[in-house]
Amino acid sequence: MYNHITMNLFFRKVLQVVLIGFVLIVLLLVGWLGYVSYLTIQNDRACGGQIIMIKESNYTQNDEELQRVLDNYSAKKAGVGLQATVIFPDGTTWSGVSGYANYKKKCPLTLDHHLYIGSITKLFTATLLMEQVENGTIALDDPLSKWIELPYAKKITVGMLLNHTSGIPSYTEDLWFLIRYFGLPRKRWQPDELVAVICNKELKFEPGSRHEYSNSNYLLLGVILEKATGKSYGTLLQELANKLGLENTYHLNYSKNILIANGYDETLLHLGRRNLAGFRRSLETGAFSAGGILSTSKNVAIFVHSLFTGRIVDGSTLAQMKTFVDAPDKDVPLQRGYGLGIRNLVIGGENLIGHTGTIPGYSGIAMHNEDKHYTIVILSNLSVIEQIQIFDEVQNIVIDRPQMRKQQIL
Repeated sequence: MYNHITMNLFFRKVLQVVLIGFVLIVLLLVGWLGYVSYLTIQNDRACGGQIIMIKESNYTQNDEELQRVLDNYSAKKAGVGLQATVIFPDGTTWSGVSGYANYKKKCPLTLDHHLYIGSITKLFTATLLMEQVENGTIALDDPLSKWIELPYAKKITVGMLLNHTSGIPSYTEDLWFLIRYFGLPRKRWQPDELVAVICNKELKFEPGSRHEYSNSNYLLLGVILEKATGKSYGTLLQELANKLGLENTYHLNYSKNILIANGYDETLLHLGRRNLAGFRRSLETGAFSAGGILSTSKNVAIFVHSLFTGRIVDGSTLAQMKTFVDAPDKDVPLQRGYGLGIRNLVIGGENLIGHTGTIPGYSGIAMHNEDKHYTIVILSNLSVIEQIQIFDEVQNIVIDRPQMRKQQIL
């Protein structure tokens, strides 16, 4: 009898503890959701100011067709924001937008809005690195151990980081990192904290034996750049931007007054379109030199066009960057190879070089055709869009331009 009463009391206590724990978890979750909602409102820069720039062109032929591609896709995806720029072979340009910078308030996206470019950042990082190679500050065959202490650092070179043949696992696939990445929306990640995520991880394969895309490679390249130059990644990026006349390209050091399109996601929790503006601090600092640049389609297009037309690094350096390794990638099935920060894709039968990008809330594609001398950049404020499909539609219009057809006949 005594034991029976004791057991009942015990189970009642356990039940009380479980219920209290459950209530605490619910309260914490509600508090966290309220905090994220507050940050989302605080971080909203999508609707401010007098917005007038919705199209910019010094070439009018095919304008309506290019705009129609953006409008049709935006309508198909319930108003997703799209910002695009084309640089034609003769130097004329077209830029256009469609959709919303703030989906709930229906604030239109414009050319004045900035968007995060995700892994297109890697092309910027590789270019900054290769500038230092030209300066003699860094060498492609430098062992990683020269710059960063990691258990496997002596086996890996800077060149292996650039073309993703290092075997280092991606820090963005680490579960504990992801929990903190989204769970601490105001956290300002430091590069050494990000490196700590991978410091005890085993290599996925022997360095140099094959290609496997990993954000860790470009995280480490950003750290190497900072150590080699004594400057922050943001400062190095700003110096490059100033050299090219890019007034809307940043890593962290942007004004509080600039317009930033809210980023949205439909895939993480499958709960409809969610505004991720509240996570901005964690997302941009956690992405660092692998994916944290904020820019516009026009600025990205100028950068890509400048790089591949020899305005940034010299011809021999660019040739090194365009030395491709076999790079099968299930996420980018049209990829034919990967160079030093450069994807080689074939879209619509056209051989292209550049990069794609995805970060929670944003995605994009930036490619250049060396044979036909055009550059196309498309950015969006949704985590996942059909990048290849919309690029191909824009590219078909660009190629169909009368001057392009004449050039092909000649």
